[in-house]
Amino acid sequence: MKLLVLAQTPPPEHGQSRAVRELLNDLRADPKNQIFHVNLHLSRNTADIGRWRPGKILALLGASLRAAWLQLRHGPMPLYYVPAPAKRAALYRDWIALAICRPLSRGLVLHWHAVGLGEWLDTHATPIERWLTRRLLGRARLAIVLADALRWDAERLAPRQCQIVPGGVRDRAPGFHRERRTGASLEILFLGLGCREKGLFDSLEGVALAQRSGLACRLTIAGAFADAEAERFFRGQAAALDPATVRHLGFVSDAECSSLLGASDVLCFPTYYPHEGQPAVLLDALAFDLPVITTRWRAIPDMLPVNHGRIRFVEPRQPAQIAAALSDFRVAPPSDGSLRAHFLAHFTQEKNLAALTAAFRVLDSNAHK
Repeated sequence: MKLLVLAQTPPPEHGQSRAVRELLNDLRADPKNQIFHVNLHLSRNTADIGRWRPGKILALLGASLRAAWLQLRHGPMPLYYVPAPAKRAALYRDWIALAICRPLSRGLVLHWHAVGLGEWLDTHATPIERWLTRRLLGRARLAIVLADALRWDAERLAPRQCQIVPGGVRDRAPGFHRERRTGASLEILFLGLGCREKGLFDSLEGVALAQRSGLACRLTIAGAFADAEAERFFRGQAAALDPATVRHLGFVSDAECSSLLGASDVLCFPTYYPHEGQPAVLLDALAFDLPVITTRWRAIPDMLPVNHGRIRFVEPRQPAQIAAALSDFRVAPPSDGSLRAHFLAHFTQEKNLAALTAAFRVLDSNAHK
């Protein structure tokens, strides 16, 4: 297989860039594949993703022209691209990149990690934005989506084929077995981008309510703030709590993340983030057999075991429900390995990459665009 990948790999570290890196490593491991990669390195950090910054224009043009040159030099090939979420600046980026690269390719492969662009086109885009997006991103030869519940978004752009490939993450702790903790305080972990829509502030308020009801607990937040405003709001909200019961670690390494997942009692992730699809943080929690408090947002219900005693669903923006769920975990059943078993059956990196490779078999470098 011959394939051109125009997508970002770390840094910064986030689910999408890591997924692209692992896909490249897997495809290149097969000597029958001829894989070309141009790193669309536009974002400096997690908070910079999807945002407008003048310096991104030159980086975008440079990467797009390199990708075009590779096709002129090595011949037309399918173009793999990760499309924008429902953000104007990111969408305009896609227009520029695909206007330069798509005419030279032998078909477009869109791998949908973010969600919401299709709905945004129907409800917020101007007529010219809808026309340009459908002209430049429409009729892809292959659209890859994370779950059946998310395919409606990709199908707004009428791809010729749409395949479902669930996400997958590296198993950070092969053979992991969760021991029942005997500590007096419930250790709660929030892992992800620090912003309102990811549920950070609801988590903090839920912990405060649980503490007032008599639950001894501590909240650890791992992840960068989305912006300075989110950080200021967090600092003000956290100031009302005992400093010993809330700690913010910022961005953490893979090893630190694994340590936190293994040492925590529950992951609190009450997201209603508009671009959320199938959060990798929940896959990591499953891998560590970690109980979860989350929402029925997007594809989340379909990725978790049904009616499981160590999964609690809450409504978005309902910290009182979070507090009640936290109290439930004082008497939750002990770990039996079933959450980890669910991860191993459905969401390992190996299963994800094998399914992607199978999806790419529909591509024929000699086919028409």
